[in-house]
Amino acid sequence: MLVHSLKKLWLSVVIIAGISSILILTDSKKKGIAFFDKQKSVAIFKFSSRQSLDDAEKGYFDGLAKMGFRDGEKISITKYNAENDLPTAYTIASEIISRKFDMVITASTPSLQVMAKANKEGKVIHLFGVVTDPFNSGVGINRNDPFNRPHWLAGMGSFQPVRKAFLIARQMNPNLKTVGVVWCTSETCSEACVHIARQVCDSLRIKLVEATVDNSTGVYEATKALVSRGVEAIWIGGDNTVEIAAGMVIKAADESDIPVFTNNTDHPALGALFGLGANYYQVGINIGQMAAEILAGKKPIEYTIANVVPELLIINGAKARKFQKKSWVISEALKKEISKIL
Repeated sequence: MLVHSLKKLWLSVVIIAGISSILILTDSKKKGIAFFDKQKSVAIFKFSSRQSLDDAEKGYFDGLAKMGFRDGEKISITKYNAENDLPTAYTIASEIISRKFDMVITASTPSLQVMAKANKEGKVIHLFGVVTDPFNSGVGINRNDPFNRPHWLAGMGSFQPVRKAFLIARQMNPNLKTVGVVWCTSETCSEACVHIARQVCDSLRIKLVEATVDNSTGVYEATKALVSRGVEAIWIGGDNTVEIAAGMVIKAADESDIPVFTNNTDHPALGALFGLGANYYQVGINIGQMAAEILAGKKPIEYTIANVVPELLIINGAKARKFQKKSWVISEALKKEISKIL
């Protein structure tokens, strides 16, 4: 009798458990939640609002979408922007860790550095882009052995074509003898670009005149100081601090009737003579597709750290006509390399 009662009780428990499971699954589907397939959460973290980072961010979205990972469907994406403020960037990085995102994708060297510092324990998969020199960014990536790095970290470097920008400047003006540059000494990406600029200027027998700044508010005066020292042109490299104030650099140069050439394709629209740099939208698409593959199961450490620079050469037509009178000429050979004339 006791055995029979226990059997009936056990059967009732099994039935109740089965019904409860069905109800839970049904309720989850009503709420749009996959019971066995949790929607992934992704944070996109850029350091400031400027065209190159905006282009990369759009590329991240589109690259993910091309692989079937659309915001609100397989993944949920949250955007963060530090607006060029380091304390804000550190706060954002802490929030990304505390909210337990499945992945964060950063845009720019400072956001890579800040996020890597907050994520030393590897609590979130971290992909990066729009970084000049990831090997020199202090986040544990070995130039000689790219796989010797934190296993949760992957991405692409985009070292600006500094040497080629100076070669184009010399090609346009064979008599070019002095070039000025304003750069921020606290930025490893800027230091890497200036290092290359020194080498190429030495080989071309161009004198590189340098002025350093701590923040973007000093950029205009630093440029004016360079102009007063007799530079014949100004170059802007991969420097987040100076790029934010690129309009001030161009303003100071315009006031003394000398051209600005840069390694950022956004600057001709601001008045630079030419910009030679990466197509950051395409870079973003590449990283977005990498992110999708990792969300689908690949490991970040399976990817090498490559330098990806799909080049664009943008010319400001009005400035080209203006400076043609001062020996800056676009040759027929150079015309073939131009991606766009504004």
